[in-house]
Amino acid sequence: MTSSTRIGDSKTCNCDVIVLSYKEECQDEKPSHISYVFAKESTWTTGRNLLYFVAMERIRHYHYYIFLDDDVDLGFNSFSSEEIKRLTPFRAFEQWLLNDEPAVGVVDFQKLGKALLKRRRKICNTNEATVVVPVIWFDALFNAFHHQAIKHILPYPTQYDRDCWWISQFHVIYSAELIFRGQALEYVAITAYNRKHRPYPRGRMMFTARTPAVVVDIHKKAPTAYQNRTLFKTLKTSQLLWYCKNTTTYCLNKTHHHPIVPYSHFKEQS
Repeated sequence: MTSSTRIGDSKTCNCDVIVLSYKEECQDEKPSHISYVFAKESTWTTGRNLLYFVAMERIRHYHYYIFLDDDVDLGFNSFSSEEIKRLTPFRAFEQWLLNDEPAVGVVDFQKLGKALLKRRRKICNTNEATVVVPVIWFDALFNAFHHQAIKHILPYPTQYDRDCWWISQFHVIYSAELIFRGQALEYVAITAYNRKHRPYPRGRMMFTARTPAVVVDIHKKAPTAYQNRTLFKTLKTSQLLWYCKNTTTYCLNKTHHHPIVPYSHFKEQS
């Protein structure tokens, strides 16, 4: 991960890296910008929460908190310009974060970016050329959270881990849409890959059953002034796949340092 084409060394990456190991404590030699934490028994959710708490307790303040699985790599694709390719994919992603400052920033995964752009063109009736699109459903393998947004989204809920480790990411997806609608952005010009697939509770049939509880938990924490908004009811009663195929969130233009203010989209609608 510290190779020049990935996260990089302490000179090429303006970052600190926290690595969580489980089962066995990591004893590898490490560069100065890397530190280790250990959790003998950990789920995907509790592991990321531990990383979150460790990072938030540090004296140093970060602009973005980027969570990634240990097997993630980034690469360019057909939407990548020659200008973007002057940097490595990790540096290009970081540069984009600083240029647009999304509340949540993600990249293409499983080459679905093309379909996302097509969906935006259809719903928004636009032919605008862009590689930055609001996104609803995004995988957890590579997520960046702005420092003004992360405390409104994390920590991950752990009560669903026995059924399915994916449900905690539903909390992130719904939080991003309800609290920062239009400010979860995908940078289509970079694709994330992961090559390891380990067994863990997936509970595919639990998604629909758990959706109302996830939305209700977010709803009850929202300011009173916004609790009667129909978006809460829509997300609580609709399947996420249907919502992703029909929402006008894709038509919102909140790039280029749009202020990151919780629930501001409700105020803008008013």
